[in-house]
Amino acid sequence: MTDFLAFPPARAVRGSVRVPASKSVTNRALLLAAIGREPVELVGPLDSEDTRALVRCLEAMGAGVGTWGRSVSVRGPLGREGKREVLLDAGASGTAARFLAALAAAVPGLYRLTGSRRLRERPMEELVAALRSAGASVVCAEREGFLPLVITGGMLERGEVEVDAGRSSQFLSALLLAAAAVGGGLSIRPRGTVVSAPYVETTIATLAAFGYDARRSSDGSIDVERKDPPPRSYSIPGDWSSALPFLAAAGIVGGRIEVTGLSWPSADADARAAEALEAMGVGIERSDVSIVARAGRGRPDPASIVARDFPDAVPALAALAAHAEGESRFGGIAHLRGKESDRLGALATLLETAGARAIAGEDELVVVGPRRPTAVAPRLPTFEDHRIAMAAALLSLSSEGTLIENPDCVAKSYPGFFRDLETILVRG
Repeated sequence: MTDFLAFPPARAVRGSVRVPASKSVTNRALLLAAIGREPVELVGPLDSEDTRALVRCLEAMGAGVGTWGRSVSVRGPLGREGKREVLLDAGASGTAARFLAALAAAVPGLYRLTGSRRLRERPMEELVAALRSAGASVVCAEREGFLPLVITGGMLERGEVEVDAGRSSQFLSALLLAAAAVGGGLSIRPRGTVVSAPYVETTIATLAAFGYDARRSSDGSIDVERKDPPPRSYSIPGDWSSALPFLAAAGIVGGRIEVTGLSWPSADADARAAEALEAMGVGIERSDVSIVARAGRGRPDPASIVARDFPDAVPALAALAAHAEGESRFGGIAHLRGKESDRLGALATLLETAGARAIAGEDELVVVGPRRPTAVAPRLPTFEDHRIAMAAALLSLSSEGTLIENPDCVAKSYPGFFRDLETILVRG
């Protein structure tokens, strides 16, 4: 592992980048393919630490997963007989942990679900409560509401279940996906406000692609049941979360960048951040083959943005705001504190280290730019968080001698990020 990366500044961006496949859709598709008895060929899946962690767990639950390449064949069924405890290690993946908790409750077996130190600090309480209310046997082995969990599978049965998704939409998505493994399906009712709601739409769209009907009732509940056979193959779309740092780079150093591999229009939550980039002065051209960002050498504009539905975009947008003249506000983002790091606090520290002013509130991040020169070349912390590392890369584009701490943490979602960013930078 590289301790620090020296990433020299750039004077513009120019060229084209093809972003990797969506981590969100890859994980949803892996799980749904593993439930069925017939193999499904997933075309263009994301190969990253998070997706590999989910694959290992699905294999431990009985799935057959072929050789990983430009496509991968996945088949079920899932389930383990006997009383031997099956270890499911989700690594650092919150998505995998939440999805697996609900899935394990639906299929036979005895499972111990755990993960990295940080993952064991991330909340599971609302999902555990929902599963227990639906008849599942879930024991918190160390601390109530957190991993590790011991789950006696096969006890989640057809019926109604209510879940609070106010801290993470993954709790709702986990139950929607697990419903595909429950005979007769489930009726799931979200309670209160659902944060990052577009991710639920991604879940529903992926369910539909795999032959499941997810119908909304007048009371807000979502009923999931099998409607059509699963597909023989399914293509994974590109990842808007991974595209945003490239688009934001144009606003920081100027130039033109084309990002391919994305779909437009898109159900991806972070596709909504394109409007935020425009509000900050970055020109965005959308088409069904590429997204183009262009900007002059002037400073970006400060903006006030409610980012509740696209929180993963905030690190890149905050790095852009650090180069604006004035105050920017990103609101509705309290749920960023429960990510791979406390992203609200981590971003404030990162931006202050880079020479900007930043204040992390209860539900917002305030950034005041432009960043000031620092007395010594900054060493930018990443908090072992892939999105924070990408924001640090953007901050390095306008500063000599910057060092980025633990850059390899981008492997969680985009192992080739720094390599691809280097290809579009104009230096000298």
